[in-house]
Amino acid sequence: MKVKLNDREIQIHTENNQLIELMKTNQLYHESGIAVAINEEILPRTIWEQYQVQDNDNILIITATQGG
Repeated sequence: MKVKLNDREIQIHTENNQLIELMKTNQLYHESGIAVAINEEILPRTIWEQYQVQDNDNILIITATQGG
């Protein structure tokens, strides 16, 4: 299956296609300070574990940073 992850096209070969597993595999999962959009729609944190990644999904994961 092909998806776009943070503007980079990748192939994924997971059995269950769970978003949370994709995030962990790519070191993009943190307990707090991140937001996820799928196909330009914000995905609530409460459904990250249930969301099944679909072929050609455009996934954007943003990490908050401190600064000033």
